[in-house]
Amino acid sequence: MENSSSKIHLSWYIFLAILFLVALYQLAYLTPNRTDIASIWTFLALAFIAYFSILKRFNDSNHQKLNLGLAIISRLLLLFSFPLLSDDIYRFIWDGSLILHGINPFSFTPQELMLEKLDWLDPLLFQKMNSPAYYSVYPPINQLAFLLSAIPGKGNLLASVIILRIFILAFDIGNIFILKKLLRFFKKDERLVFIYALNPLVIIEFTGNLHFEAVMIFFTLLSVWLLHTNKWILASLALTLAISAKLLPIIFLPLFIHHIGWKKTFYAGLFIGFTTLILFLPFIHNLELAANFLQSIQLYYGKFEFNGSVYQLLKEVGWKILHYNPIAYTSKILLAFTLIGFLITYIKSKNIIEGIFWLLFIYTLFGAIVHPWYMLILVAFTPFLKWRFAIVWSVLICLSYFTYRVIPYQEEMFLVWIEYGLLGLFMFYELVFKPRRREIY
Repeated sequence: MENSSSKIHLSWYIFLAILFLVALYQLAYLTPNRTDIASIWTFLALAFIAYFSILKRFNDSNHQKLNLGLAIISRLLLLFSFPLLSDDIYRFIWDGSLILHGINPFSFTPQELMLEKLDWLDPLLFQKMNSPAYYSVYPPINQLAFLLSAIPGKGNLLASVIILRIFILAFDIGNIFILKKLLRFFKKDERLVFIYALNPLVIIEFTGNLHFEAVMIFFTLLSVWLLHTNKWILASLALTLAISAKLLPIIFLPLFIHHIGWKKTFYAGLFIGFTTLILFLPFIHNLELAANFLQSIQLYYGKFEFNGSVYQLLKEVGWKILHYNPIAYTSKILLAFTLIGFLITYIKSKNIIEGIFWLLFIYTLFGAIVHPWYMLILVAFTPFLKWRFAIVWSVLICLSYFTYRVIPYQEEMFLVWIEYGLLGLFMFYELVFKPRRREIY
């Protein structure tokens, strides 16, 4: 009887694992494009159903190896796919091609270079990229990966994608193992790693769509680990590398004060500033290049909008009062809210993990641009904390893919309010009522 029960148990796990892999395969290989929102939502829903079922019923000591294998296999499954939900890949390879041919990607916009009619430039990349009038905004580690991806040359797009995917895949698998290491260090249940490792959005956006937040998460986690093992200089170097993958981690530095004090944090800041400068120097070594870089960042944050929460509220108020989108004003208000939130977090946070989590939540809460992959670092830090709203958000934020259903893209505000309304209700439930958690996740 017990043997029969074990077989049923294993069969149910196999069914969920197959459902998980089939859903990811459908999204990666068989969904024609990102305008097919019905397919995207359907197979993401199936993947999340399998994910939550595995966490609830099969995240025990008997299934740890199976779950780890599933996490790695699901990523490898996407190796030969083409990014479905993001067109950033075209700019990635474009920048890499420029470096490969001795041109600084911060020196010219794609529009300017196309006028030169260089035979090695791929017109397809130019036609597909989303910001041809802007200089590059990508830091040095990204540019190194872009260079590697450009080696196959013009007309070998899938080969370039595979090279870039191997680069990001290595870091994302590294995230799983460093999370396990940190969970052991903090004497938490290692099974909590599968909150991140099996999350379908993590797999789709990092391995599938090739976003460098996976690299940023790796070096941020590494910095946390080194800081807690009394290696603050190496922790500073790891934070430098996180900044060199995504500028955002610079906001984590003040959290060092709680661990190493003001004096060492000051020296860490000098070290991080110097090493970051060294890493940027091959690309930005004069005022003109720095101005080009800053111009693109300012345009990005001052012009674009996607899936913002508080931003959308201020925008609606602006339309009612001013009869136009006051993004120039709302961006300043949101920046003020963000800085106040940061200051409160620096003062109130009990440890660096909690501090990083809330800094990033505040950053996304007041951001005008909140792409799905922006919030995934919250999922990475969730295993260490008592809150689970980031997992719920990783499901709800998939509603934002509806924006891609038409070209040019158009947001459906009703779905934005549903996303943040449900998230707010769940956060209220978690933060106010603080339910006793019995499940491993």
